[in-house]
Amino acid sequence: MRHCVKSLFSNTALIAACTLAALAVSSCNKKPQPPVIKEWTLYQDPFYGFELQYPKDWLVNAEANRIRLYSSQEVATRFYNIYADPTAQGPDGVEVTFGFQKFKDAGATSLDSFVVNAKNDMANYSQLGQEQPGMLGGETGVEVPYKTKFSSKVSIYGRRTMVTRDSVFFYVNFAGFNDEYQLYDAVFDTILASIKLPKMRTSKTNAADETKPSQTLTTFSNNYIEMKYPDNFEYKLPAKQGDQIFAISFAGYRQDCTIELDIRSANKWGLDKIFDGNKGMFKPKSTGDATIDGNAAKYLTASPAPKISRRVYFTVKNNQVYRVIFTWYQPMQNDYWPIFEKSLNSLKLK
Repeated sequence: MRHCVKSLFSNTALIAACTLAALAVSSCNKKPQPPVIKEWTLYQDPFYGFELQYPKDWLVNAEANRIRLYSSQEVATRFYNIYADPTAQGPDGVEVTFGFQKFKDAGATSLDSFVVNAKNDMANYSQLGQEQPGMLGGETGVEVPYKTKFSSKVSIYGRRTMVTRDSVFFYVNFAGFNDEYQLYDAVFDTILASIKLPKMRTSKTNAADETKPSQTLTTFSNNYIEMKYPDNFEYKLPAKQGDQIFAISFAGYRQDCTIELDIRSANKWGLDKIFDGNKGMFKPKSTGDATIDGNAAKYLTASPAPKISRRVYFTVKNNQVYRVIFTWYQPMQNDYWPIFEKSLNSLKLK
């Protein structure tokens, strides 16, 4: 009897061991599956007018002339760190970058020269594949595949497509760690097909008009503010300085005619105390009271340089100081100040 019991347990143990081994082999042989995207979101740039679709739960990092999309925050962190530290840990995932440069900023005047510059830069850290034709936003251009190897187990695979339209270079870059690059191939194709480039602007016959702000306003909006500004101005998001929470600047043809806005912590100070503590740096000629988005505000006028006028507004909301600076060329005050005043009146504080 004891022999039978022992035999039974031995057979049971053998069966269990075989079952576990089979499960382990099955698990090892199971291939990663392409992601299932249940919902997409449309991104529309408020100034340049381009648009694209991306998976709703992805991380979005929008800059002045570039947008970066990541399959997760952790993946974004790894992409950011790995070029400085090839041992940087994190989950595999993907990155999509769409951006553009004007001819004068890119230092190139043809697609061929722009592609050569891009390939030279990419070759510093990647192995380039065979150049081939590519499409972006209805324009035909060049696609360059590449591989960046960090170790025997970690590589980034990618491809960059570059085109030109209306004296502007546009590009989209798809990249992924290891097998993720191929797994997201269909997702990349969907994003690529959704990209719409801005409409070409008609050339201006009167060069003098370029120095004036457009009478047509467009809207900038993010988590901090919403404001209208001339549609022939471009905005930049400069690097934050000191305790800045957010900063943005708008400028057109004349670089001495600008709109600047920044946000800082009020540190529980009231408007009067903040205004008195800051106005000295501007050497004001006059001061006054105003209202911004229903909030009490104070302003000062100054002249930082000959023939240059400046008006600086301060207001406080939710323990944050909003400072708005309008600067313009005095001989063109009738062209600039009425438009700047419309921008000020449109400002919404979030």
